[in-house]
Amino acid sequence: MTNKVIIIGGGNAGTIVANKLSKYKEVEVKVIEPSEYHYYQPATIDIAVGLDEENKFVKHNSELLDDKWIKASVSKVDVENHQVFLNNGNKIEYDYLVIAAGVKNKKIEGFPSWHNIEGAKEMRNLVSNFNGKRIVVGYFGTIKCPAAPFELSFLLKQKYPTAEVTLVNPVSQPPEIQKPMAEILGKRAKELGVKVIRGFKITNIDNKNKIIESEAGDKINYDLGLIDTPIFAGEEFSNLVDNKTNLISVDKETLRYNNYDNVFAIGDITNILIPPKTGSLAHFEANYVTKTIINSIFGYEKLKFKGDAMCAVYNGFDIGSFIYMNYSKSFALGPSSIFFTTKKIFGNLYWQTLLGKIL
Repeated sequence: MTNKVIIIGGGNAGTIVANKLSKYKEVEVKVIEPSEYHYYQPATIDIAVGLDEENKFVKHNSELLDDKWIKASVSKVDVENHQVFLNNGNKIEYDYLVIAAGVKNKKIEGFPSWHNIEGAKEMRNLVSNFNGKRIVVGYFGTIKCPAAPFELSFLLKQKYPTAEVTLVNPVSQPPEIQKPMAEILGKRAKELGVKVIRGFKITNIDNKNKIIESEAGDKINYDLGLIDTPIFAGEEFSNLVDNKTNLISVDKETLRYNNYDNVFAIGDITNILIPPKTGSLAHFEANYVTKTIINSIFGYEKLKFKGDAMCAVYNGFDIGSFIYMNYSKSFALGPSSIFFTTKKIFGNLYWQTLLGKIL
């Protein structure tokens, strides 16, 4: 018997699951993805500050998914009847469903997305044309990689050493498990002269007058503002989302939606907030779900996901730090040139990980 696995989303997590599951003859895999191209999202930082060109970070989905790819958009998911409805009117049934569709960002005029190639190029234009004094980097709340604003701030300080670089962070105090990361990045910020304002919850941005206002009424002026905007699950998943986070609720140890044995959500779209959202967490979630589906098909033991995630973080001036985290512990290393090199190397190896050839 062939088990039909439908994957919604051809990003990092969805592509890994698809390519690893397709190695088994007992599984038929299809990936529903509307975009023509796959973009390595962490490269936004590299592109924005001119560390690298965008061409090496984009591939056509046919190169990564071949005949597993269905170029379409999802309009609705019916988990009771094991059906996915497409915008073109078609309906697909499944034995297992993996929702790896990523998230959408709220659009704010004047502030490009940090998570697509068009936004990265817009950010590069803003950065390369900067001739002012004050740079403000920040975000609203739940974010795709909380280290990214630090990376961007450090690299902007390297690029414009006389500029006043300020990072506004909505979190007053980091959760206990994130303290090693917060400490190492906070120390580096002080070394470089990057001002970090914690507890600054953005409520309004006046791009015309270049003013950002916080919930407490504090205001900060900028000449260049780079703000990562709020994230949420697409409306096609409105029947599955947690109203508190606007993301899909999952059991953190099984990554199953609402105790459905055959429905999983992975990557940025889940309501798992610790460890924070990263490509690494999505990768390990993809590995876990792949093993879980195979174990279910063959009647093997059930596994528990431990929340593993790790990443190298740019610290400016060709050094970096390394951060590891799971549900129960974390540590941070560096800064060191080793971790800068590690991050650059992984950008080159990324495509091999998607094909299931490494990691």
